[in-house]
Amino acid sequence: MNRRFNFTGRQRIEQTDVTVTLHTESNGDAATFDAELDLTRLDLPDDAQLMIEASRGASILRFPWGTVGQPTPPPDRRLMDMQNNPSFRIKVLAGDGSGVLLALANHVRPHREEHHGSLVWLDTSDDLGKEVWRLDFGNDDNPTLYLNERVSGIGKAVRNDRAFQSLVFPEVLRAMLTRAISVDGADFDDDGEKWQPLLLFVRSFHDEALPLQGEDPDREGDGNQGGVIRWIDDAVKAFTQKNFPASDFYAETLER
Repeated sequence: MNRRFNFTGRQRIEQTDVTVTLHTESNGDAATFDAELDLTRLDLPDDAQLMIEASRGASILRFPWGTVGQPTPPPDRRLMDMQNNPSFRIKVLAGDGSGVLLALANHVRPHREEHHGSLVWLDTSDDLGKEVWRLDFGNDDNPTLYLNERVSGIGKAVRNDRAFQSLVFPEVLRAMLTRAISVDGADFDDDGEKWQPLLLFVRSFHDEALPLQGEDPDREGDGNQGGVIRWIDDAVKAFTQKNFPASDFYAETLER
């Protein structure tokens, strides 16, 4: 994996330093959010300016948050046009108005009350056509599994039907790992990596090391993509074997 080096002196705000909680409204009003920051471990001046940015696709909303010494959340924290899957960025800017960036946290994944601690969010959609489900990465933000609300009982099936889960969840995991590793170049050794929760989850049942670039002796000339694909296949196989052998559950469903 490529390593990233910081020669600017800018400090990194860790995911553990920030808690963003997303509040959605059942009546369709814009979601709102709260943020708790603990920057005491960083060497930052009290007059440094705090800024929180929320993004979804091409939309970006900026919320001035006071200073390091006196955080002051704005009263209006509505996320207009960002009902699904916003991502957050925390910035600390020099207090002299120069705009110098002193510290940064990228890709802060918010907690949503109904999805606290989830690797993938669950939601319904009436825009899936004939598809039963679709995984949406929200422009590199929080993965959401959308279910076709026109399919009767789909919500109950994804939560309780082991046969349905055994067919869907392995492919969701495969898609997430492909996105994380092959598209985003996720680094297992980077604690600030936005995909770290997913990678740690996979390591709990699949501890084989991910092949490094150029170190797959069985495949040449493909940038080691073949080795990565095989690693992902093995991870999905281990996940399926541990949780629900798909063929067994599917066979039982057909028998019923």
